[in-house]
Amino acid sequence: MNLIMEDNAQVSYENGGVRMFNLLSSELYKWRKSKAFYICLLSALVCIVIIWMTFWLEDQVERGKIESGTMGFTVLEPTAEDKEATGILDVLNIMQMIHTFAGGGFSTLFIAIFVCIWVVGEYTNGAVKNTVGKGISRSKVFAAKFISSVAASLALNMGILMATVLTGVAVVGTARIGETFWQNCLAYAGVQLMLGMAYASVIAMFGEFARNMAAGIGIGILLAALSTTLADGADLLFRIANIDFRVSDYWIVSVIERCPYEGIDMNFAGRALGVTVLWMAVSLIAGMAHFCEADV
Repeated sequence: MNLIMEDNAQVSYENGGVRMFNLLSSELYKWRKSKAFYICLLSALVCIVIIWMTFWLEDQVERGKIESGTMGFTVLEPTAEDKEATGILDVLNIMQMIHTFAGGGFSTLFIAIFVCIWVVGEYTNGAVKNTVGKGISRSKVFAAKFISSVAASLALNMGILMATVLTGVAVVGTARIGETFWQNCLAYAGVQLMLGMAYASVIAMFGEFARNMAAGIGIGILLAALSTTLADGADLLFRIANIDFRVSDYWIVSVIERCPYEGIDMNFAGRALGVTVLWMAVSLIAGMAHFCEADV
């Protein structure tokens, strides 16, 4: 009897593993076919190129290589005391631009929009209802969508970072890249990619709660634009109450924005890892609990 029960448990476990693999394969297929992902990625890349080219054009006007007034850029003529005309690219640091795109709300905005479309769209088109109706465990259904959301956001964020670096190198030139650039770049990108996955998991959770496209995207935009201000306000209240606790040290968007783009130390990296694990765990548990209890 015990042997039979063990065999049945093993078969059930194997079937569960096969179903989870099939769900993830289905998510990967839908991801490859997703127009929303490619539109968000292409929109982000176009914005990055336009911004970099705007700086390049301003630099050329300031150096006198392009006529003043072109595209609205006007500069004063250099005086006799000036040895050489300078441009904005002389002071613009590529790492500063990487920080602007990755930590200034640009990446989080595109991640929020795509993940909301990715998660909420499954409810509006009936895909979730059809999947659950086949007798597949709700926990596995949510876990598959959760994992695919995190993976897609990782790819989107990686594309934004790579485009920022490559376009920046092409515009500024390799001569101005210092010895520590690639070290700082890789360290900063690694931390931001990790934090971006946690942010995507939070958006996936709220998307499951809302199940409405407008509400989901609205919440995502609010989190990207205003949540750090609210965290700072909470810090102020704790400080007034003489409580040694900072909400911004543990809120994912605040950590994303305040990640140093040069010289990341182990203390910050460890806190970023802890914040990532915390919010991914909270998002997974809370989202799965709600999905298992709520109507599809």
